[in-house]
Amino acid sequence: MRALSAVAGGQSGRVAPVGRGTMPGAGRSDNSPAVPAEGVCASRACWPTIGRVKLVLLDLDGTLLLTAGAGRRAMQRAGVLVCGAGFTLDGTVIAGGLDPLIYAEAAGRAGVKDIQALHETFRATYVRELQQELAANLDQIEVMPGIRSVIERLRCHSDVTLGLLTGNYSTAAPLKLRAAGLAPEWFVVNAFGDEAPDRPALVALARQRFHARYGRQVQARDVIVVGDTPRDVHCAKVNGCLSFGVATGRYSVRDLQEAGADVVVQDLSDPQPLWNMIDG
Repeated sequence: MRALSAVAGGQSGRVAPVGRGTMPGAGRSDNSPAVPAEGVCASRACWPTIGRVKLVLLDLDGTLLLTAGAGRRAMQRAGVLVCGAGFTLDGTVIAGGLDPLIYAEAAGRAGVKDIQALHETFRATYVRELQQELAANLDQIEVMPGIRSVIERLRCHSDVTLGLLTGNYSTAAPLKLRAAGLAPEWFVVNAFGDEAPDRPALVALARQRFHARYGRQVQARDVIVVGDTPRDVHCAKVNGCLSFGVATGRYSVRDLQEAGADVVVQDLSDPQPLWNMIDG
């Protein structure tokens, strides 16, 4: 198991759509226009080039969207089904964590002897339960303010590559995106929670994938990690990257400032601070 070898206390495949109603636009709760599913740019006036490429890595839960607890409920149910009634997520800090490490911590508290042996079963069970949870609660899924227009503009920018940096399993993230009406294909350089031992290592993985895709390096100073938790801030800073904090999750503007984020906003309803960082 790739990411489970890390110590849980040190945290921080393509799948089918959830079902009817999960095409781009379903579950949309912000007022931004839907982003076209195809094409590089939805607007006629793209940004001018800025001289060097930027890689913008977006966190998922609490940054792009909220699932009204669907993920936690699905993970709790999967844990009980696989590990027994003693499995509980109570006491585990989920925000900013990696799914495999969240599982490992809770399974350890439940007295599971061979945590790694059960991990693949847990993962598959969780993804199945998540799909059901999302399908049953589409009307409660919330896209964070300004996110749709931000994604549209980032996809339009000729010198910006858009990606995900998230603790979600690689098979879980597309389910959440589609349920919120966001196409996974819009994010081209990604790093998921089951692909590295900790969150800082996801940044290095994303940079490696950028190099593999484009045949050139992206410098750390040209990587912007956008997230809503101190763990997002930490993974950016230890890699020498820029951290852009959004207080749309459980942490406040002050929390993210104290964690060391370079810029913090309440939300992206006014994205100008992000454009300033990209153009800087």
